[in-house]
Amino acid sequence: MAEPQRGNIRRYCIRVLVGILVFGNVGLYYFLESFWNIEYIYANQLRFCVTSPTSTFRVGDELRVKISARDPQNMIANVGDFLRASIYTSTSSSSAFGDIKDHENGTYTVLFRLLWSGDVRINIQLISSRQTVDIIERTVLDFPADKIMFRRRYMTDGEEPVHVLCNVDPGVLRAESGVCNYSDPHAGARWFCEKAEIFSCDEDRGFHGIHMYKATGDMLEKGEEQRFRKALFYGEANAAKIPLSGSPAKVCVMEGVDPLANRAHCMPGHPNPPVSGFYHHGVWESLVCENRHFITRSEWEQCLTDKTLHFFGDSTIRQWYEELVKILDMVEVPIVGAIHNTGPLLAHDSENNITVKFRIHGPPLRSAWTATAHLKYVANAIDEIRGGPNDVVGISVCAHFTSYPVDVYRERLAAIRAALERLLHRSPDTIVVIKSANTRTGNELIGGNWLLHKLDLMMREIFAGMKVVFLDAWEMTSAHWSEDNIHPSSEVVKQELEFLCSFICPL
Repeated sequence: MAEPQRGNIRRYCIRVLVGILVFGNVGLYYFLESFWNIEYIYANQLRFCVTSPTSTFRVGDELRVKISARDPQNMIANVGDFLRASIYTSTSSSSAFGDIKDHENGTYTVLFRLLWSGDVRINIQLISSRQTVDIIERTVLDFPADKIMFRRRYMTDGEEPVHVLCNVDPGVLRAESGVCNYSDPHAGARWFCEKAEIFSCDEDRGFHGIHMYKATGDMLEKGEEQRFRKALFYGEANAAKIPLSGSPAKVCVMEGVDPLANRAHCMPGHPNPPVSGFYHHGVWESLVCENRHFITRSEWEQCLTDKTLHFFGDSTIRQWYEELVKILDMVEVPIVGAIHNTGPLLAHDSENNITVKFRIHGPPLRSAWTATAHLKYVANAIDEIRGGPNDVVGISVCAHFTSYPVDVYRERLAAIRAALERLLHRSPDTIVVIKSANTRTGNELIGGNWLLHKLDLMMREIFAGMKVVFLDAWEMTSAHWSEDNIHPSSEVVKQELEFLCSFICPL
């Protein structure tokens, strides 16, 4: 296990060296830019310290850490910074997420649960300052629908394809020939396209794809670019993600109460605590319930025999499909006209009667050209499932909605919740799992960590109180030592699937 802080620095230095070798002065510019970045200057004012009333810690204790955003004169330097916290022990591949409370007075408290013994290091990062968050939010107000524009393509016999623009708001479209309304209130979906001159709105032979992203420079005002990190291999407007200094940087934890003793059986509807699990010896141990770990393929097969798994959403839940196909060595069934990235995808294990399906959610969708006939809104797809004890429904919808005001996302999730309520009413034994968003690297104005985090909090509110499984991918990726990635590593995806299976075949 690589240490998170040192690992991030090491990876950054490698990129810089490669950038200088490959791109010369351009690579050197990106290296020097980090020292001029306002976020780096501000992060030097932030400090953390351990405030627990004892210096002796045992497994089962709580560790309290105070973060101060005050200047040398003890005046408030900032409120509302976006921070992330974890603890880790590299030698045992152990790590856990920290729950942060903003006191809105220039101080923050982080609460950690000490869940393993040894030297435990504290890792706290400034993801984005309050001022940077304000810039991100301003761009949402200034560009509520057109940070990304989409296209619909129509194929014509022997001629050039016809393209029209599409989006959630007809106000950003050119309407010379009129506008086609493809919205579906039942599915909580708004979608409009310019009408093609030679095709009716009912023409279903189209393809959906991205047209263009708005340039970062067009969204930022003068000087605001200094709030973001330019990443040589990730483009512009990345989050700073700067490790903070503090003392002590680690605590020694002695043996104590076993945190895994007396856990409940895994059943849908368990509440999700602020810290719902931790990694130990490289595997995820749930504090919600007694989760499973599989060593052999036959153990996976025994759990999933006679089951049909329906995965709906974005590419992060497509990873579940891909990982299961690999683990079970399943046979994929080709679907005419479908592409892998968006599906629909279908795999089957005839010997054990296991079926796994994936279907992307409907627009907005940042994808390669996808036949519109293969796109279906999640709420409508759920309504087609009869359900029962052998059906498992997994949903992850978030990443493609970050460029819009929250109302667009809220409407979509409200419709999905209603569809799930109908499913559980007709088939109460159906297992439903909601997978949260996970951390990532990318343009903070389009789909970065703050925008994802904001939608993730809304998602938790909308699905609260339902008898479903909640899988906290945000916590699992925040705690993990690998680098942020919109598509987590295979080892993280496997841990997610083991947690899912803990509810399909509980111990």
